[in-house]
Amino acid sequence: MKQLALVVLAVVLIIVVPPVAPAQFHLGIAGALGMNFNIHSGSDLSSTGTGFGFVFAGEADMKFSRTFGMIGRLGFYDNRSGSVSSTGSQGGVNYTVDNSVSLAYFNLEPLIAIYLPQSPFFFFAGPSLGFNITGSTETTTTITSPGFTFPGGSTNQTAKSSLKDVLVRFELKAGAGYEIPIAKKISIVPQLSFGFGLTNVVSNFSWHVMSFQLMVPVKFDLI
Repeated sequence: MKQLALVVLAVVLIIVVPPVAPAQFHLGIAGALGMNFNIHSGSDLSSTGTGFGFVFAGEADMKFSRTFGMIGRLGFYDNRSGSVSSTGSQGGVNYTVDNSVSLAYFNLEPLIAIYLPQSPFFFFAGPSLGFNITGSTETTTTITSPGFTFPGGSTNQTAKSSLKDVLVRFELKAGAGYEIPIAKKISIVPQLSFGFGLTNVVSNFSWHVMSFQLMVPVKFDLI
């Protein structure tokens, strides 16, 4: 009788309690190339500047379930350069001023990933921490009034300098991606994201950078 009760209890548990599958952990590594479209703004800038920049990164994609994972990305070179132009007049002489900045960071990005079941689409969001590796400015002044030149006969002058007091960059990033298998355990994963820079580029100067980023990682599944 006792054995029969145990058998009945076991059958009831099998029917009522759904089976629990073991957690499925997947790990992939990827190298990625990309491009930024940068928007420079701030109250201390004469006007909004824009520019393009190259990105080179590596990442580890960790998937803890069908819908949840994490992307750990190292941006070895993340360029946030930009430029802005303005015009002016002095003493009846018209001129234009082109200001450009070359700016690049080494980035750390722990991003939360949300996957859509039975779909190659996924979304991600998280912080980005950038450490400056290059920073310089170039200003070119060009006289546009006919018959006028700078001393020496040239119509333009260029001045270059290094950026000082560049701050650690903190950014909030969000975007989406699409996984395209191209071979066994190999896929390309194009991603489009937007990053909102919360910190100024340099200290004591209102100037921050927002970026639209297109990345194309090539992922190799390990687990």
